[in-house]
Amino acid sequence: MKNITLALLTIFCLFSCKQKQKKKNTFSLDYIKNGNELSLIFENNTSQNIIFPVPNTLHFGDTKTKKFTSIREGEGFPPITVYAVVEPNKSYKLYQKKLDSIRDNYFLKKGMSDVIKEIKPEDGNTILYLKAHKIMIVKFDLTIKQGIHQEYSSKFKQNYYPYDKVLKGNYPEGEYLRRFSKLNFGKAKFMAQPVIEDSLFLNISQNDANK
Repeated sequence: MKNITLALLTIFCLFSCKQKQKKKNTFSLDYIKNGNELSLIFENNTSQNIIFPVPNTLHFGDTKTKKFTSIREGEGFPPITVYAVVEPNKSYKLYQKKLDSIRDNYFLKKGMSDVIKEIKPEDGNTILYLKAHKIMIVKFDLTIKQGIHQEYSSKFKQNYYPYDKVLKGNYPEGEYLRRFSKLNFGKAKFMAQPVIEDSLFLNISQNDANK
């Protein structure tokens, strides 16, 4: 019995050590909600300064339908639309200009100059700079709109932008993000920010709609 207990304690200690080591070498993401303001908390647990993108708009999908609710699908609009737009002037200006330039040149070479004209502030990505072992809080203004046909309460889950998937896949934005990620950032390193945990759920009802 003593041997079994000792073995279990040894396994637990090894697991704890690995978790602590992992914590030291990770880039983590959490969130807090305060009224109609949503904040993402980025923590750089690495020993390097990092450059990373965040989506300008967070989309929230109804867990019942498993679809985005902040974009139009088919005819009509969803009963409740939920999205959050990043606060302005948070970007790291030097590299934000570089990303925007790479993006615009990409569409110009593709003969898609009209796309550039249609880009809105809530589209695309914001480039952030976070020093080693520091924390950054990025605020988003939460918008909840009620449709005209149906009233109901539901749970909404964030559909956080899958940068790892986009960078590896065949997406238009993936190409210019890949080009951006290969730039020389000096002492900083480019990182695709972590996927947020599945804990970012919002309980929404028609009573929460923005007036």
